[in-house]
Amino acid sequence: MFNTKKTIVAASIATLFTGSAMAMSGSSDKAAATAEKIDGKYAANYEEIIRKADGKYLDKEVIEAILGKDAAHGRDGLEGKLDPNNPYSFEVADSIDGGNHGNAQCKIPAAFIDVHDNAKANYYHDADYVARGFGTPIAESAVQAKWNITVDGDGRGLPDPTVGMSVEEGGKLYVQFCGMCHGEFGEGAKGYLPLAVDSNLVTSSFDDPAPIKAVGNFWPYAVTFFDYIRRTMPFWTPNAPFIGDAGYMGITGYIMQSNYIPIDAQGTELEDDTFYNSELLMKQNKFMKNQGNFFCDHRPVIHNARCMENCADEQVGDGTGNIQNFKQARRLPDGTPQYNVPQRMNEDPPGVGHSGM
Repeated sequence: MFNTKKTIVAASIATLFTGSAMAMSGSSDKAAATAEKIDGKYAANYEEIIRKADGKYLDKEVIEAILGKDAAHGRDGLEGKLDPNNPYSFEVADSIDGGNHGNAQCKIPAAFIDVHDNAKANYYHDADYVARGFGTPIAESAVQAKWNITVDGDGRGLPDPTVGMSVEEGGKLYVQFCGMCHGEFGEGAKGYLPLAVDSNLVTSSFDDPAPIKAVGNFWPYAVTFFDYIRRTMPFWTPNAPFIGDAGYMGITGYIMQSNYIPIDAQGTELEDDTFYNSELLMKQNKFMKNQGNFFCDHRPVIHNARCMENCADEQVGDGTGNIQNFKQARRLPDGTPQYNVPQRMNEDPPGVGHSGM
């Protein structure tokens, strides 16, 4: 859906897409001059190459045809991803994301031509755009009241600081609406993953159980966690009015407390009677334990042809052709499935949920 109001963020996103689309059309002029390559590096007719491949812009053969076989892989391929002119670049101008800060630098590559074409054709023609001819445009007041609930990384969109509740009150709401799936203390229940664990994401052996990702050891920003649970939880009725912004804020505070997220550089933790609001949320945003460990993955996506018979040795079993020697994903060293999290942590006996229930 295309909103008729152009906010600063929306305009920035539009600049990203339409700017890329313009760059693509500009590349055609450059293609006429160079006949074959853009800046002597990339196939100028990459749109044509992709369309002839039915849009499969990530297929190995397509990437090699556009970038050149040597430049598509290894160190050259990684360095090429840092070039904004590369059709497969994941870099984005600082004017869009405010600077180089981790995953925010990623964008849809220019080689994803359908996205850029659609954005260029439709973004600035809201009055004429009809989504497949179905339905009618939603009223702006309805959007603002129920669905315009995005919270940005800088805190824009968070509830007023007067909205919130004590961590203890938030804990009661958590037990009522979240505990049946995630455990009363965030330890996980009924096969659902936990929200709070004292577990390191780094393992020393391939035989170790898969590390458990939770809010404290994995989630990068407290702000986006509040946004996520309000937008998606409880899964049967997200953004529930009977919980409200105050309730979602309190639930967030309880989960932050369960993960021992501090509110200052001295390591001060939340108390049960602490009134948790957007100001405390923004303070904790600075002290999420895994925040600095996210980065944009510039490795090329290469899809190898699937082998079903007469496969090369390196594609079989342990890589030497021995089909009997292999490691099965999601299994413990003793061969049992890595299914129920508390069971894997030796907190529950075999079964589903608490104490095998």
